[in-house]
Amino acid sequence: MKVEEECIPCVLKMSLNGLRSLNLEPYKLREIYHEFVKSIMTQNDIWDITSAELVEKILIKLIDKTGVADPFITIKEKANSQLLSIYDKLKDHVLNCDDPILMATKLSIFGNTIDVMLSDNPENNLKKVLLAYTKEIPLNTESYQKFSSQLKNSKSLLLIADNAGEAVMDKLLIETLKEKHHMEMYYAVRNSPALNDITYDETVDIGFPDIAQVITNGIAGPLPGTMLSRCSQKFLNVLNSVDMVIVKGGGNFESLIGETNLPLNTFFLLMCKCEVHSRFFNSPVGQAILWVN
Repeated sequence: MKVEEECIPCVLKMSLNGLRSLNLEPYKLREIYHEFVKSIMTQNDIWDITSAELVEKILIKLIDKTGVADPFITIKEKANSQLLSIYDKLKDHVLNCDDPILMATKLSIFGNTIDVMLSDNPENNLKKVLLAYTKEIPLNTESYQKFSSQLKNSKSLLLIADNAGEAVMDKLLIETLKEKHHMEMYYAVRNSPALNDITYDETVDIGFPDIAQVITNGIAGPLPGTMLSRCSQKFLNVLNSVDMVIVKGGGNFESLIGETNLPLNTFFLLMCKCEVHSRFFNSPVGQAILWVN
């Protein structure tokens, strides 16, 4: 999916959130922010690239101007910490449901609301996650049936991750799947810090190496998405060898949905968070999406 007009305000909001998280002097913040605005508006190929690529261009400038390699590290750590603090409670609820995999899938999707593209304080969405398991989260029945059927016929699975915080819900999903199905699990994360997306170091803090083989996508640069042409051969080998692929989040969806080499048994799990997605999915903003490739 290419950049659309509505993407520009979201990218600018993200860049402002990143600058504010660094506690810069007001004059410095405005100086750098002005450069971001000017850069976006003079980008010649802006309508020919994905929003993930546009965000990457801004993140490169942000890192260059501030000297901070991971501007959103504090936000990531806080989101993970808050979700881990309620992990046992959520897991107990999932295991006591009539369909634990369905509930774990819904929570994993709902975790996608933790997003610096939308919120100044994405960890505040913790309250939403707490509410999520006390009410019914609608999910397309036909899509879930295909998802469930593929799980039963798969011996290996790759989950391509998105945000921190959300990753804690991914852990809950993977643990639930492992309890119900004997599967070899892979968890792919960003090779370089990008927005509040999960990287290898944070997966160690969460405890992922104990439940899945953690790999990176191998992409050089702060791309908040997945472009197969830029991924490492190791990542591609895993992608093409597993029986099933789960892709989390909007950035991954936007950068992968047009890929012709994506395995057929690929399922996208995300929240419909903007008007661009709403038009594509023909779903209201706020709807949980399980999209079959």
